[in-house]
Amino acid sequence: MNNAPAMCLIRPFTSADTQSCTAILALAGRGAFGPVAGSAAFTAATQGEDILVAERDGIVTGFAAVHTGDAPEYFLHHLYVHPAHSGRGIGTQLLAAVVARFGPHLSLKTQLANTGARRLYARAGWVEDDGDGGVDAKGAWIRVRYQAGAPVR
Repeated sequence: MNNAPAMCLIRPFTSADTQSCTAILALAGRGAFGPVAGSAAFTAATQGEDILVAERDGIVTGFAAVHTGDAPEYFLHHLYVHPAHSGRGIGTQLLAAVVARFGPHLSLKTQLANTGARRLYARAGWVEDDGDGGVDAKGAWIRVRYQAGAPVR
């Protein structure tokens, strides 16, 4: 597998992306959300959220969904890259697009055991909030907040 950075087109989600994003959530998100059975589950999981997709060579390779109901504090609810395309910088590009579009007041939750995601967020300048965490059905989680102006590592 070629793990060279892959420049993607990051664009708004359209209904034509539903099948691809459902497959990505089913593969990459099963650890966080359990089995995803069909597009109705994807639609329910992203209800009312603004979705961006990463596309390369006409193929949807990842997506990010942001809950904007608590403006100006936005919550990055989903960020997933298809496993066949992971390790190529797509998640980093999606994360940068989320920050560019939704501004500096962003947070997310991630499982403590999800070390790959935690490294991605730290490299992008997000900071873990040791005072905001808990335990859910999947285990211990921590809140991660975007820090404007933080150096990207």
